[in-house]
Amino acid sequence: SPMRIFFSAMLVAAASSLAAQTPFITYHADLLRVFGADQVQVTAEVHWEAIPDDLEDAPIVWQFPKTIPGTYATEDYGKYIKGLEAFKADGSRIKVRKKGENTFKLSALPDRITYRVDDTYDARVRKNHIFEPAGTNIADRENFLLNNAGFFGYFPGYEQEPVDVHLHYPGNMLGVSALPSQVEQGPAMYLGDNRIQSFKARDYHHLMDCPIMVTVPDTTSFYVANCKVTLSVYSESGRPLSAAIYDEVRVSMEAIAHFLGGELPVDNYAFLFYIKDYTEFQSLIEGDIQVGKAFKLLRQIVGQGFGALEHGNSSTYFLPDFGNDLVLDQIKDVCIHEFLHILTPLGLHSEFIGQFNYADPVMSQHLWLYEGVTEYFAGLSQVQGGVMTEEAYIQSLLERKIRSASRYPTEKMAFTEMSANVLEKPWKKQYGQVYQRGAVMAALLDLEIMHLTQGEKTLLDVITTLNARYGATQSFDEATFFEVFVGEVHPDLMDFFNRYVRGTEALPLKRNLAYAGFDYVHDEIRSLPINPTKSKNLKLSWLPLRGAKVVKKVKGPLPFAVEKGDLVSFDAAQLSSLAGPLPDGLPVEVRVQHDGQWTSNSAVPEREHVVLKHQIFELDQPSGMQQGVRSLWLGRQIE
Repeated sequence: SPMRIFFSAMLVAAASSLAAQTPFITYHADLLRVFGADQVQVTAEVHWEAIPDDLEDAPIVWQFPKTIPGTYATEDYGKYIKGLEAFKADGSRIKVRKKGENTFKLSALPDRITYRVDDTYDARVRKNHIFEPAGTNIADRENFLLNNAGFFGYFPGYEQEPVDVHLHYPGNMLGVSALPSQVEQGPAMYLGDNRIQSFKARDYHHLMDCPIMVTVPDTTSFYVANCKVTLSVYSESGRPLSAAIYDEVRVSMEAIAHFLGGELPVDNYAFLFYIKDYTEFQSLIEGDIQVGKAFKLLRQIVGQGFGALEHGNSSTYFLPDFGNDLVLDQIKDVCIHEFLHILTPLGLHSEFIGQFNYADPVMSQHLWLYEGVTEYFAGLSQVQGGVMTEEAYIQSLLERKIRSASRYPTEKMAFTEMSANVLEKPWKKQYGQVYQRGAVMAALLDLEIMHLTQGEKTLLDVITTLNARYGATQSFDEATFFEVFVGEVHPDLMDFFNRYVRGTEALPLKRNLAYAGFDYVHDEIRSLPINPTKSKNLKLSWLPLRGAKVVKKVKGPLPFAVEKGDLVSFDAAQLSSLAGPLPDGLPVEVRVQHDGQWTSNSAVPEREHVVLKHQIFELDQPSGMQQGVRSLWLGRQIE
């Protein structure tokens, strides 16, 4: 078919960029024949002649990863490997002994290893259940999700050697991955139309970094600046979603391109989506509460790892579809965060990630960078790109993160300590703070850099400079990175890292937000206007589909006229803005629908004294320097 020829041409062009070198291992996964419910056969052919060393025929270890980068959890992929056997070229069998969950001891050098892979999506595993975006799925002729750690093993010490993967699958499907690949028509056989797709990886690390999803194509491709982006979607319900997801993420991706100066550090990127079908619960989500259905939904959703996992040129997503647009609403924020990981750690990273030890992983202390800075840039790129207002950024996003960050046990554990011990208790309980406190720390670090350099540099400038120096293929030194980072800015920046990132002091929110002309208000009493529709003299009931409240009872005088049965609508944003709470005596607008007619009513709200917590307002009279830092920080950078 023309589509197949087009794909082949596209994939061959990608493949030609990798020099033809003999791979050390060629993995064959047979996705045409699924055993039982969800097992497939994998054969690893080992080409010892591709290794320059003279090797003695001695016992060797074959290993599956205990964990992979980006998950910060134990996976034990070896648990899902069944019936592993090893052979010499002449077919004679080699003795195999399994040790622990992930290690197979072979009595001699094998020329061929065969085993069956069980998928993780349907596995009834309680301990160390694999987060779905890092998992594997085998659904005969429907969907194959290969997070390659769950399919392909390695010989420790040989992770740097090139490897190939050959997938054999039904002819109506297609594999999408960031790996260069080539598709050929498979041999004519009783199994019907089939394809063989071969993928080339620089080495085992590259293979681990490039998941593959094989599915009946629902794909959309587009360009963001210099980068070709492909969205591939498998939706259990069969609802085609790639075009709708494209509409949702395109504007945000363009904002990222502006944020990064019009050029992206990668030239191709794949988003792989697995969308779980929950459409039977659509009515529940839209407000029609049925207790039996609610319990059924909760039972199904608990334990599902909805979310995403970043890779160098791709990311995987496992998300619920309730039959409405909810799935699309969640997608945008998650996609921005995962895509921005191309800066770090997929760009900038220490040797703990660059030479990741899959068997006995050592965690990096620099989660403040990998996750905190990434999550911060996810929001910042949207405000600088004009997708989000300054007010929404400061008073929704940043304030919310500050409130969450305040729950981190600062005095008990430094952020770097939590980071380095994130696989263990009690530290792993705080992992979620990398997106909250981590992002707030990054914002304060950005303001500190602008302050110390008098607006000459921003956090993005420093990350960009360091990325140019190290990039995706060279690691920075885990132990000395703070010194390297400070060297790009100002000696006094070390104080920030020592006190707030490596240290256990409370974050300097008031000081650093003031650099940009903002006042951080916490535990202060202020006079605030009260929402006039929340008066004790008024009883209202919410009508979700109308976006308004209906008046149930009027018990006494109100600052606006209303009767039982009327609809009331009020925009609470009128009560406060970045400039501060609404001044005393000023009116707000309350909209009332009476006899089918909407009217505007002016009402001066009553006031009360309230203790404000974690709120940010503009300073009354910011200096020129403060205004300069603010526009450098949040100003729209687009011409």
